[in-house]
Amino acid sequence: MSDIENFFGRVRENCPQTEILTDEEDRLIYSHGCYPREYKWMLQGKYPHLAGGVLKPSCAGEISEIMRLANAHGVGIIPYGGGSGIVGGTIPQNGQVIVDTKRLTGFSVNAANLTARGGAGLSGAEFENLLNRRGYTSGHYPQSFQSACLGGMAATRAIGTFSTKYGKMDDMVTALDVVLPTGEILKTHEAPKRSTGPELVQLFLGSEGAYGIITSVEMRIHPIAESRIFKTYTFPTTEDGIGALRAIIHKGLRPAVVRLYDEVEASHKIAQYRFETGFALLILLFEGYEEANELESRIGSEICAAHLGREKSEDAAKDWFATRFSTKKMLDYDAIRGGTSDAIEVAAPWDRITTVWREMRRALEPLCEVVDCHFSHVYHSGASVYVIFHSKTGGDDKAGENRYLDCLKIACETSVRHGGNVSHHHGVGTAKAEFMKLEHGESGVEVMKKIKNALDPNGILNKGVLGL
Repeated sequence: MSDIENFFGRVRENCPQTEILTDEEDRLIYSHGCYPREYKWMLQGKYPHLAGGVLKPSCAGEISEIMRLANAHGVGIIPYGGGSGIVGGTIPQNGQVIVDTKRLTGFSVNAANLTARGGAGLSGAEFENLLNRRGYTSGHYPQSFQSACLGGMAATRAIGTFSTKYGKMDDMVTALDVVLPTGEILKTHEAPKRSTGPELVQLFLGSEGAYGIITSVEMRIHPIAESRIFKTYTFPTTEDGIGALRAIIHKGLRPAVVRLYDEVEASHKIAQYRFETGFALLILLFEGYEEANELESRIGSEICAAHLGREKSEDAAKDWFATRFSTKKMLDYDAIRGGTSDAIEVAAPWDRITTVWREMRRALEPLCEVVDCHFSHVYHSGASVYVIFHSKTGGDDKAGENRYLDCLKIACETSVRHGGNVSHHHGVGTAKAEFMKLEHGESGVEVMKKIKNALDPNGILNKGVLGL
């Protein structure tokens, strides 16, 4: 018997509630996420990276035992949630075994603390629906809302479209349960703040499963908003819109949604609503208590006007809200023979974000049919820009894969060269692993490697991500 067969045999004995899938079709289903290269691999023929099997444990205790057995048998493990990641963070490059966390669906609310705890396998939509029935919201609505799971969203420091008001996952998460690579279970303390060493919750947020498998997530929650106010503005230039956003944030306003489309990406909406040709477009959404919304939206309008913004009807903002989960355009390009598409989201300080946006667009345009750019997450000291490329090579799907790699490299290197970073919220996975040193330097990556080696001395858990 091979080590992996012995491993599965021990799992059957020690974890009788764990489902074990070994058929090729099941293994193939779990051997990919939504990484653009994975789409191209599917179209090129026999899929190159097949999982050694799939385990579906029913509880954290079973995951703990699985990790102990994996260390004993030298079997690599990759944690898997909704399969919605787009950076190749779950590729079984060496025939690793997938551990599917979707059976971990526990849920509870603490009304006194305004927190809720969910199992790692709950999708964002499932978690939100459970909250809504009780009068609460998480405020977390990523585009992968229907499929991404709590464990995966925490492990990648995910963000949702309502981030300016509610924050990123690393702002929302208050406590975690984690199975460490060697099988121990860590439960972080639920105190709201502490001064007892480095923040362990933050160590695992963004670790992409390399430091442990997140099994339970406690998050801040909020009463469902009393009202919403939608606002739409046009600006003569993207720079005018960026200036308005910076002023809004520095004034202390917190609209739930901020979306500034540059002149190119805005052009379709500008034409649709017959706004001023060549202008940038800004959508704001305020939600919460009615009086607070009215005050913030009024001040926001004054700030926009001071930066040459022209207020329009709310239709464009409401139409965006109705279609906000669609990724159809990107998927259409990935499906084209020789085509490819991706959203490269980076962040930079306010004094560099304009240059990062402009230079990334300039660098990608020679390789792409369309480059769309918008700013949708803003902070006290800076902002994030989405640079979405759509490219056709005219060749086969291998040519499309190579074009994707060229675009990714150019985008990441250009961002860092002009003061941006490598990833704002999609994570690193294997796709951006080679660029980690550009952002963190040799010493930063070495710190991460030392933590990895200390927690996972046998290199069992998702070793290919983050450049580790």
